[in-house]
Amino acid sequence: MAVDRKFLLLCAAEVLVVTVGDLLVALILQMIVLAAFLGDRRGYPTFAGAIVLFAAILLASGQLLLPLLGLAAALGGGLLILTLRDYRLAQWARGEA
Repeated sequence: MAVDRKFLLLCAAEVLVVTVGDLLVALILQMIVLAAFLGDRRGYPTFAGAIVLFAAILLASGQLLLPLLGLAAALGGGLLILTLRDYRLAQWARGEA
């Protein structure tokens, strides 16, 4: 089984991100690592902006639980929106919409 070299480098970089110990530095390293390995960077500015905003909220709040709960709520809302959109698309494809 051939292993992609990019995948191995990405895994090594993720280990570096996790072992940093400081969450804000880990978020910055995460952005750099993903930028280095993404082939299609169309959504990268949105991701980078969201990471910077999340890091600023973490820095301003001084705690971790509330920003993580807010992130979980935002991700759950996004998943709900994508699920409903896929449902509507499937209805449209069947001719029910």
